[in-house]
Amino acid sequence: MITVQGLTLHFGQRPMFDDISFFIGNDDKIGLVGRNGAGKSTLLKIMAGQQHYDKGTIGKPKELTMGYLPQEMAHNLTLTPWEVAMKAFEEALTLNATLERIERELHTATSDDHAMELATELAHAHERLNAIGAADHDMQVERMLKGIGFVEEDMHRKMSELSGGWRMRAELARLLLMRPDLLLLDEPTNHLDLPAIQWLEDLLRTYPSAIVLISHDKTFLDSLTKRTLEVLGGKIIDRKVPWSQYVELRKVEREQQASAAKQQQQYIKETTDLINKFRAKASKAAFAQNLINKLDKLERIEVDDEDLRKMLVKFPPAPASGKLVCEVLGVSKSYGDKEIFNHAELTIAKGEHLALVGANGTGKSTLVRMIMKEEPFDGEVRLGHNVIIGYYAQDMPERMNPLSTVMETAESAASEENRLRVRAMLGAFMFSGDDVDKKVKVLSGGERARLALCCMLLKPLNFLILDEPTHHLDIQSKDVLKEALKNYDGAFLLVSHDRDFLTGLTTRLLELDDFRIRDQHMDILELIEKRKALQGADIGKSSARAKEEKALKNTDQRDKRDRDKERRKVQNQVERLEKQLADLEKEEKQLQSEVMKGGMPAQQLEKGYEKLGDLAKRIASVMVEWETASGQLQEIDA
Repeated sequence: MITVQGLTLHFGQRPMFDDISFFIGNDDKIGLVGRNGAGKSTLLKIMAGQQHYDKGTIGKPKELTMGYLPQEMAHNLTLTPWEVAMKAFEEALTLNATLERIERELHTATSDDHAMELATELAHAHERLNAIGAADHDMQVERMLKGIGFVEEDMHRKMSELSGGWRMRAELARLLLMRPDLLLLDEPTNHLDLPAIQWLEDLLRTYPSAIVLISHDKTFLDSLTKRTLEVLGGKIIDRKVPWSQYVELRKVEREQQASAAKQQQQYIKETTDLINKFRAKASKAAFAQNLINKLDKLERIEVDDEDLRKMLVKFPPAPASGKLVCEVLGVSKSYGDKEIFNHAELTIAKGEHLALVGANGTGKSTLVRMIMKEEPFDGEVRLGHNVIIGYYAQDMPERMNPLSTVMETAESAASEENRLRVRAMLGAFMFSGDDVDKKVKVLSGGERARLALCCMLLKPLNFLILDEPTHHLDIQSKDVLKEALKNYDGAFLLVSHDRDFLTGLTTRLLELDDFRIRDQHMDILELIEKRKALQGADIGKSSARAKEEKALKNTDQRDKRDRDKERRKVQNQVERLEKQLADLEKEEKQLQSEVMKGGMPAQQLEKGYEKLGDLAKRIASVMVEWETASGQLQEIDA
C-alpha cells in the first residue's frame, strides 16, 4: 500500500529521521510509538502529504485514499457536527460523477488500450463506491455521531458553540464515515470519554482498512494493533507484535545482543592475542595475516540504544492539614437550561486518592473549576485547615507564557525556599543544558506538560487537583507519574479517561451521573464492566425526566427530519434504479445491434438471443421496482 524508502529529515543540525524505510500493507494495524519529540506526529504528517522531507521516497497507489486526524486542526466553525460528518460522502458524489464521465468516454474510445484503461478506472470507481456506501447517509451519520458521544441536539449546533474536544470528535466521525484505505490517527482518544473510547475501540477492532495509530494509551494500543513501529534516535524499529509484547521482546533482544556482543569481544581479544603471538614468527606470519583478515571482515555486533531518560517525579512530603481536605455541600450548577449538578455532595479526607469519571458533559472539569473558584455555582465548597492546592488544568500547558523560557517559567512558579532547586528539578523533568533556555512556544505538547508538572512540585502542596494530566505525556512519563501519585502522602482528585493510568491508582472512584456524585468503591476496570450494559456515551448525559422533556420538545423537529431522511432514501433509490434501467437498456441496444448485423455463428447467435431474453426480464423487474419507488416518493411529497 505505502512504501517509505530512505526517508531523511533534519531540523537544523538535528536528524529527525535518518534513512528510514518501512512498508504498510492493506490490513496492517500499526501502533506508532516513541518518546515525546521523537517525531511520531511528523512522520504521520509526511505520510499524509502535509510535511516536506529532505530525501527519500514515499510510494503509494494513485487510487489510495487516506484519512488523517492530527492532534490539532483548523475547523469550519460555521458548520454543525452533522454537516461536518456529511462531508464524508462528498467522495460518493464525486465517484458518481466519475462513473458517468467514464461511461461517456467509453462510447468514444478510439483504441482498445484506451477502452481497457477506462474499464479499469470504472471497476476501481465501482469498487470504491461499494466500499464507502452510496446510500443511507443520514442513518450512517446519526449512528456514528451517537457512538462517538453526541446527543441529538448537539449534532445540529454550530461548531463555534462547541469545545475543541467536541469539534475533534466531529472530524473523527467524518474520517470514519469516509472509510479510507488508510487511517492515520494522532492521539484520537485525547478528547474522548471512557464510553466513547470503548466504542471507538470496538469499531476500529474490525475496521476494514489499514490503520497507523499514535497513542499513549497502552490498553488502546494492545487492543487494536498487531504491529509496532518505534521511532528511536532517528531510526525505525519494526516488530509484528502489539505494544506490551513489543516492550518484552525488545528487552529480550537487547539482552541477546549484549550477550552476543560480549562473546564477540572475547573472540576478538583471543584472536588479537594470537595475532600478536605469531606476528613476529616467519613460519606463522601467513597464519597471523589470515587471522587479521578475518577480524577485518568481522561484522561487529552493536547493542541497540535504549532511551533510558525518564522523569524523576517524587512529590515532596505533604504539609500537615486537617482531617477534612474539601467538602462540597449542596452544590447546584446549570448552563442555561442544561443542568449539571443538583444539590451534589462530596467529602474528601486527608490522604485520599480519588478519580472523577463519567461521560463528557457530566461536569468533571466543571466540578474541578468550582473547587478552584474559577466557576460560579450555588451551594458551598469548603477547604479544610491549612489545605494548599496544586492545580493542573486541562489547558495548563497552554496557560504558560509562550514568550518565557523554561527556566523563567519554573522560577516564577517556585516558592521562595525552592528557588535554588529549580535547575535540579528541571533536570529531573528532562530539561537539561540548553533546554532550559528554550521558549515555551517551541516546546512540544509533551514537553509543556512536563514543565507544567514540574512547576507544581516547586511549591509545598497537600491537595493535588489534576484535570487530564496525561494528555500529552508519553507512555514512559505516564508510568513515572502514576508511580509518584501512588506514593504521594497527600490527597489528590484526578480527572482521567486513561484506563491503564487509573487501574490500581485510586482508593475511590467518583462517578458523575444524574446531576450527582456517586461513590463507586471499585477499580476502573470493574466499573467499565458494570457499565457495559449501558453502552454508549449517553451515560450520565441527563436524567429520565430531562430526556422526556427533550423528547416532547423535539418531536415535531424529529418527525420532519425523519420525513426528509425517508425522502432522500427513496429519492436515492429512484435515481439508482433509473441509472440501472439506463445501463440495462444500453446493454440491450448494443446486443441487439450485434445480433442484427448477421454473419454471427449459429451457436453464438443462440447465446445472443438467450442473453437478450434475460435482459428483457431484468429490465421488466427493475421497472417494477422503479414504479414502486416512484409511487412512494409521490406519497411522501403529497
